[in-house]
Amino acid sequence: MTSSGKAENTSLCARGCGFYGNPSNHNLCSQCYKAFLKEEEAKNVIALSEKISSLTVDDSDSATTGNVGLMMKKQRCMICKKKLGLISFNCRCGGMFCGVHRYPEEHACNFDFKSRGRVILAKENPLCKADKLETRI
Repeated sequence: MTSSGKAENTSLCARGCGFYGNPSNHNLCSQCYKAFLKEEEAKNVIALSEKISSLTVDDSDSATTGNVGLMMKKQRCMICKKKLGLISFNCRCGGMFCGVHRYPEEHACNFDFKSRGRVILAKENPLCKADKLETRI
């Protein structure tokens, strides 16, 4: 009776290879199920690579925020034209530089750090009423 009960629950492989399929494997035999898993993995890899290739990076945003990890294309130093890998430096003047030219003195930076610092300090430290009175006297 167990053999007839087992025969009723078994069915052939859904791909038609002639072997018996397993309901837990989408009615596929073990060999067809392995092939099915490889096909699904290949589809996932293709879909992921298409998503990655469709990503774009806004150069103006990445130069100000310093998101080096998002930069997909290879960059070169603005001064010596050396290829920049993971270690590249974004300056506030908008250029990308290697380790040698990262300092403002090395690449003749035209950004005015002094006035920018003064503006930031003025915003963070407003004059209080006592200071205003002393400046008037």
